[in-house]
Amino acid sequence: MSLEVCAALPAISATAAGFDAYVAVDASGTFSQATRETGPLRRQQAGVIVSDYATLMVEALADNASPESAAVYAALDMPFTVLVGQISAAYQV
Repeated sequence: MSLEVCAALPAISATAAGFDAYVAVDASGTFSQATRETGPLRRQQAGVIVSDYATLMVEALADNASPESAAVYAALDMPFTVLVGQISAAYQV
């Protein structure tokens, strides 16, 4: 997904319409380093919340004790989160 078109324009439009809009920068790409560095600044100026996918997923979960937490952490595919997901799954027997 292109940061400057597919991520930026809908997020800025949604924010302008009164919605909370989020962009996971590591789930998007672009064709230049300048766009990668300046694009998030523009989105933040417009009120868009800029973050990474793992942080957004954990925040959406909101409660590490929820039944969905093991699946969320395992799906993040990061070494420490996979471990947490596996431990959590082992205790849900």
